[in-house]
Amino acid sequence: MQTFHNTDAAADSRDWQITLAELEHLPLAVTETLFALGNGTLGTRGTSGYRHPDFIRDCEGSYINGAYVSEQIHYDESAYGFARFNNKMLQVADSKGIALFAGKESGDSSADQAFAVKEVQSRCLNMKTGVFEESLLLATPSGQEIKLHTQRFLCQHNSHLMVNAFTVEPLAFRGPITLVSTIENNLAESEASDDPRVGDLSVAEKLTLRASEVGENISYQLQQLDLPNSLICHAISHSFNGKAEFIGGESGERVGLTCRYQLDLAEENLSFCKYSVISHAFVEGNSEGNAAEQGAELIQQANAELAQAMALGYAGHLQQHSRLIGEFWHNSDIEIAGNGEQQKAIRLNMLHLYMSAGRDGQRNIGAKGLTGPGYDGHYFWDSEIYIIPYFIYTQPEIARSLLSFRFRGLAKARQRALEMGHEQGALFPWRTIGGEECSSYFPAGTAQYHINAAVAYAVRHYFSATSDWDFIWSEGAELVFESARLWSSLGHFNAARGGKFCLDLVTGPDEYTALVNNNYYTNVMAKIHLAFACDLARQMGQQAPENYQRLLKQLNLDEQELALWQQIADNMYLPHDEKLGISPQDDSFLAKKSWDFAGTPKDKYPLLLNFHPLVIYRHQVLKQADVILANFLQDDMVPLSLKKNNLAFYEPLTTHDSTLSACTHSIAYSEVGEREQAYHYFEETVMTDLANLHKNSHYGVHTAAMAGSWMCITQGFAGLRVRNGKACFNPFLPKSWQGVSFKLRLLGCQLQLTMSGEKVSYQLLTGKSLRLQHGQQEIVLTQDKPSQDFSLTAEH
Repeated sequence: MQTFHNTDAAADSRDWQITLAELEHLPLAVTETLFALGNGTLGTRGTSGYRHPDFIRDCEGSYINGAYVSEQIHYDESAYGFARFNNKMLQVADSKGIALFAGKESGDSSADQAFAVKEVQSRCLNMKTGVFEESLLLATPSGQEIKLHTQRFLCQHNSHLMVNAFTVEPLAFRGPITLVSTIENNLAESEASDDPRVGDLSVAEKLTLRASEVGENISYQLQQLDLPNSLICHAISHSFNGKAEFIGGESGERVGLTCRYQLDLAEENLSFCKYSVISHAFVEGNSEGNAAEQGAELIQQANAELAQAMALGYAGHLQQHSRLIGEFWHNSDIEIAGNGEQQKAIRLNMLHLYMSAGRDGQRNIGAKGLTGPGYDGHYFWDSEIYIIPYFIYTQPEIARSLLSFRFRGLAKARQRALEMGHEQGALFPWRTIGGEECSSYFPAGTAQYHINAAVAYAVRHYFSATSDWDFIWSEGAELVFESARLWSSLGHFNAARGGKFCLDLVTGPDEYTALVNNNYYTNVMAKIHLAFACDLARQMGQQAPENYQRLLKQLNLDEQELALWQQIADNMYLPHDEKLGISPQDDSFLAKKSWDFAGTPKDKYPLLLNFHPLVIYRHQVLKQADVILANFLQDDMVPLSLKKNNLAFYEPLTTHDSTLSACTHSIAYSEVGEREQAYHYFEETVMTDLANLHKNSHYGVHTAAMAGSWMCITQGFAGLRVRNGKACFNPFLPKSWQGVSFKLRLLGCQLQLTMSGEKVSYQLLTGKSLRLQHGQQEIVLTQDKPSQDFSLTAEH
């Protein structure tokens, strides 16, 4: 078996670290995004934990995934069915902060005693351990100097707990130090912006302080939010490696909470640890009594968690946290030989996906993860089409959890379908947190009905790779069936199109073309959705007839409706232009005026920030892949020649103003054999955030592009597809790489694929047997013969 290893230990260490020195060319807010941490429930931006009036944080933020603020959307001209409320991911108080003062407490520590930041000596995200590290040189105005070292992690083993460990190193100072530790409420709001990608999560004015206490061991504040009625408990405690005297503190509704300790710095380093527990609960019922009872429970739980945190200690928490991070990397890591920058970038991307994705079925993953305020923390179709595939093949339990979130949103999706004039079925929201539609611009929001197909496609993709029948029976089938029911009422059999089934007035993935008839992508995905629903129904009926009939009765679904779905799938109108040999994006796209690309200056991109939507809609111009994405998701249902023609026609018309676009083009170019172009678009995808290519990573990372970079390697360069219970590959190694290796969870097994030089190796790591197809050659890996090697050739 061919493999490769980096024998240079120092180089290996560098491959696992993102340092401030490497990011000096980027704005501060972008580095705060890249250094962010999360555990699927909590997230916090990678800002310093040190507080001083002259030490700037560009954008502070700590967030709870799945918790949100509901705000009424105000329209000057409204209409029936418009989204009424926006969800904003809940930004909670910041409890990372400390300040240090030379000397003993004297009422209020004066400026001449304060240690200010003289130099930021280092900042680093250790990706191998999921720990943020920082070293600061601090000095008082009179020249007393110390160093402050910080290690921070959000516990993977406790979704409510953040740990900040501090070490004070004596330089030109010995003596007493006053430590001020805070929970800050009055976080600055984002600047107003016309950019629809920007969000403002500051909600301090909407939170009411219900209770607070400053104590020697545990301090907390309990806040209440009215809409939706919910409670947030933020509690902190401290441990010290030496003598520490608690000297008081205070709390207030706007300012937050402050604790003070007196410490003594001698010749040895002084270490202390700050534990933060952040918990949230929606109030059950509307009574004041319910809120009071639940608030008391939250406080009690926070106290218990902090007591346990103190008992386990910093080293114990780091060990448990590191074990889970290690398991994640064991299953997910991609090793690239020959390009250190891309090696770091792909690891950064995979880590942020892991840290941002909900893992309990109650929360999903936002377009910006848990790293910033962009898009108000909303969940989009990004999750199903781009992100879930990454988890399907690395950590399928997370993929299932993300799909379970959609299942829990079915009730609101059914309600939305009725509101939109559909008598049955479910319509999933284009952007949401709590399950309601939050898109205030319906042409690029509600009109994107392909969200339903995205959810069903993710179920199909998950099931094909895992054969998880338990999920299908408990949640998956209902998701697929209920979302499928919508298509029959959305479209119609059109005599003008030879009786084919047509979908009118929808918007596809390309948001520079809105409200069109027969968007190719939407029609394709509806066809795949309905065909899968019918096939799944047949399989379920054969596997467990009684359970199947029980489900049909529960959903009020009958064989007649299933037959209609099959009829629609078989007769879906898929536009085709014989003269050009391509698939028209919709009924009107080819008749539109061409966009003047030559006459559009670079500073006018992205177009959505510089031109009215109607100006863009009137032209042949794409924000992102549309037909190209459809062809990729269709897999072998369309000939390669058509994919080549579509790619040649649409790529020159695509601005790639969306970060979802480059990865799709990379995979498409891999599939048609244009490897240099495939690698070019991979470079754009994998470096999206690390290089701030779209100039907006300060609002948060681009989770779909991050997952897309993984797709470029596995589904692009390696050609991974799952067809009829078999894993298929058509691999090639980019010319500039010496090798690449990664693992996949497939059909109850774990496979490692390694490309090095002119060889590709497939090795079965776990499981009894796995059917593979390498190019046109079929093989079976077993425990007796777990690996096979093949030559990498130009064509397969």
